[in-house]
Amino acid sequence: MANQLKKSEILFLYETSYNIPNGDPFTGEQRYDEETKKILVSDVRMKRYIRTYFEDIKKLPIYVSEKTGAGKTDSKGVLTWIAQNRNMNKLTDIGELLKEQIDVRLFGGISTLDDKVKIKIDGKDVEFINGHVQFTGPVQFALLNPSLNEVNLRMHQNTTHFTSKADNTQGSIGTTTLVPYSLIQVHGWFNPKVAERTGMTEDDLKLMYEGLWYGTSGDGSSHSRSKVGQNSVLLLEIEYAKDNQKIYGVERLIELKPKDDKKGEQLRSMDDYDLDFSKLITIAATDKVEKIKFYTEIMSIKSKLIGNPKFEAIVL
Repeated sequence: MANQLKKSEILFLYETSYNIPNGDPFTGEQRYDEETKKILVSDVRMKRYIRTYFEDIKKLPIYVSEKTGAGKTDSKGVLTWIAQNRNMNKLTDIGELLKEQIDVRLFGGISTLDDKVKIKIDGKDVEFINGHVQFTGPVQFALLNPSLNEVNLRMHQNTTHFTSKADNTQGSIGTTTLVPYSLIQVHGWFNPKVAERTGMTEDDLKLMYEGLWYGTSGDGSSHSRSKVGQNSVLLLEIEYAKDNQKIYGVERLIELKPKDDKKGEQLRSMDDYDLDFSKLITIAATDKVEKIKFYTEIMSIKSKLIGNPKFEAIVL
């Protein structure tokens, strides 16, 4: 069956309140651009929301997982575990086995096994082929995604009280920085030609949008102490009329305009600003755009988009 997917770009907006949207892996401090005063969220963080939603909520098989007994960075160990424990179709082609994992079909994946390798299945050595393979993901997000508003980080101190020894009951004080409020815009791309190689389907893309929306706003890995306070705001899929077309500056089509002469770092809720979609509506009228699909649960945003030519409300 021919793939009906179209080349598109994705914009996903979500808000955060007094949390740490994406801490640096070395320091734990929020990623931050000192010059623009905007916080940054990585593509890895966004994909983790989606993967955890797939695995914990939807019970779907994923490749990059901590539940395989091998650790998510051990490609050989993970693939061996999948071949032994999650191979109902008894596949012996590692590439085909990879494509059964929904995160590989969406985001890509790599196998570092030898081209031919023997894996013990039910006590017998079974030869697998195509063990050294790499799939580029048809869905990609920007490496770092900035907030639409400027942010002044706030220092936060907290105490811990866990005993290290029977005779040592002294706690400790920890210090970190919190983001009082941010509206983050995640920019993504979808390539249907690449999707043909991974076997990605329209259902996979729909599930990805579901995972992006709910996985960011309280389900899965977003339900943690440092992430509580996040709400999904708006999901847009800008579908191109032709696969060779491109719109310049998609990430600048939505403008945040503070109310009451407030500055960006003074914002604390959606009551403090308006979202201007005039550039987005103008670009929708061009021949390059086939349609703009959107999902939101906020009526004030929906009322600005519904009824405009080429805009189509979707369900998740």
